[in-house]
Amino acid sequence: MIEDGPESTMQRWQAHAAEATLFARPEGSPLLEAEVAGACLQLLERTNPYGAPPGPARILVDAEATVAEVAPDAEGPELRVPRRGAVAGVGRLLERDGDVVAVDAGAPLLLRLADGALSEAPLGTWIRFEAAPPLHAFVLPPAVPPPPLTGREVDEAV
Repeated sequence: MIEDGPESTMQRWQAHAAEATLFARPEGSPLLEAEVAGACLQLLERTNPYGAPPGPARILVDAEATVAEVAPDAEGPELRVPRRGAVAGVGRLLERDGDVVAVDAGAPLLLRLADGALSEAPLGTWIRFEAAPPLHAFVLPPAVPPPPLTGREVDEAV
């Protein structure tokens, strides 16, 4: 299912935002690199490329699963990057809404599943997943807005 828009996805799934560190990028670029649970993800930003400065942030990582299967032998969460722009890992099912599930793989992420995939798996089940590029990111606004800039922050002579 395609979301109604970035705002509806952020509203619906904000409880499953991951803590991330955003890296610097060319101005206005939709490609966002972020460290999430020790993995460096390359993401297509779906919100505002001017509103996500480098540093700590809360993001929704949203991926189209190419593999999603029960992993009864899982020993714990895992999040890794098998190739540029992709993600794979092991995690617990946290929440389901139609063909979208939230998974805790050391950090929460959203997986969009093929019709009926994991439909019989109860919440709390360990799953193994893979997702191909592009991975999407929704950068949530900070809980407390930063103070307004005074102009002195960029004055290198101070």
